[in-house]
Amino acid sequence: MSFRHRQGDDKQEGQTARAIIYARLSPTPRDEESKGGNLKQQVELSQALCDRNGWTVIEVIMEKDSSASKFRVVEGRKVSARGEGWKRVVELVRTGTADVVVARHYDRLYRTTRDLVELVDLAEETGVHLAAAQAQGVLDLATPSGRLAARIGAAVAENGTEMRVERQVLGHQLRRESGRPFWSTRPFGFERDGTHRDEEAEALRRAYRDVLADVSLWSIAKDWNARELLSPHGKEWRSSNLWGVLLKPRNAGIQTYSQWVEKSDGRRVRVTEETGTGNWEPIVSEGTFRALVRYLSDPERNTGGGGKRKALLSGVVHCSKCQAVVTQGWSRKDAPGEQYRCYTCSGGRCITCPADPLDSYVVRQVISRAEEWNRTPATDAADEEREAELLAEEVATSERRTALAEMFAGGDIDASTMHAGIGRCDAGLAKIRTELADRALSPRHPQAEGGLGSTATPATPP
Repeated sequence: MSFRHRQGDDKQEGQTARAIIYARLSPTPRDEESKGGNLKQQVELSQALCDRNGWTVIEVIMEKDSSASKFRVVEGRKVSARGEGWKRVVELVRTGTADVVVARHYDRLYRTTRDLVELVDLAEETGVHLAAAQAQGVLDLATPSGRLAARIGAAVAENGTEMRVERQVLGHQLRRESGRPFWSTRPFGFERDGTHRDEEAEALRRAYRDVLADVSLWSIAKDWNARELLSPHGKEWRSSNLWGVLLKPRNAGIQTYSQWVEKSDGRRVRVTEETGTGNWEPIVSEGTFRALVRYLSDPERNTGGGGKRKALLSGVVHCSKCQAVVTQGWSRKDAPGEQYRCYTCSGGRCITCPADPLDSYVVRQVISRAEEWNRTPATDAADEEREAELLAEEVATSERRTALAEMFAGGDIDASTMHAGIGRCDAGLAKIRTELADRALSPRHPQAEGGLGSTATPATPP
């Protein structure tokens, strides 16, 4: 089968056509195969078509978990957001490397009329053809009949996608109305059918009681890991994933429904809403669950880590390139299988340096300057008087703030009055503390004379 070629193409008429085989597997649930067949089958069918037509396959491109109907918004327009494999196909076609793109079916190449516009432009520019192993003939998008056939195929594929979404929405609605559990993976504390896994359910009940008694999430996670009470995926617990499990409404027998919502800028965000009471037995009461949600969502709650500092400079030193804080990590194992501590940029891993020599250098510098900090520099009487005034104002303002909260608790003032008063107190405290900090860093202040606030450049570490 011969193809027409774009002007300026150095390929001779009658020479064997050059083909790209493109196989794509749509996103599928975990451990499940796509209904359209696996990638190997797609390639085998496409290769057989090339062999029958005498086409030379120059490259086989495969994409897994890639959608042909996704898009993104650019300058207010929706454009295709295809995977890297498809971008490689377009690159080969634009450079004149290929004459035909072969797939199992045309829906592997496009599924919406929006995608088809891009293909038509590409065909008019390069003269490329499309071929499918499970369809009759070859599509020439540079001709009216070819474009008509492609539009019909795209409309059918698009309708199929819309019908599938409609069926899924209806199925989710029926499941919500029935109240039965519908969990893609087994959640912690439950079996897939909604019954309890006793050891995990009891651990959750105790965790709710402990958190409301002001026990840290870190302590609970450490206890669960010590007892080898791991997540359903076999991972150890941290404060972050434990926090997420405790905030799941299903623990109180509350059913939820999650869906992806498209924002005005084209981004899709996952929104979860409560839809009623489920028909499974709750692990904790709704009152306990609501109390914990309110407690963990309280902005005044202290969420700082309670553990010991493991590295001297982590979270203190900043990267010299991107200004992000550095964190402690470990190097790769060397030939003998040993590792060493290192400091790494948390922003983009711009820099990495051994931790022990740097810690040693910083400690030596601190010790060498200890005598300077102990000196009593000359101070200004007016500065000392002003600092004493600021400290007195800070104490008085803090006491007024506490008094406002007590007056509200006693019913002497309403909430709006309390919030307004506390707002003024907080603004005053911020102003006082800013001035105190500025004075601490001023040249006249003792700590500014060779201490931590010094602007002198430290010596280069050995």
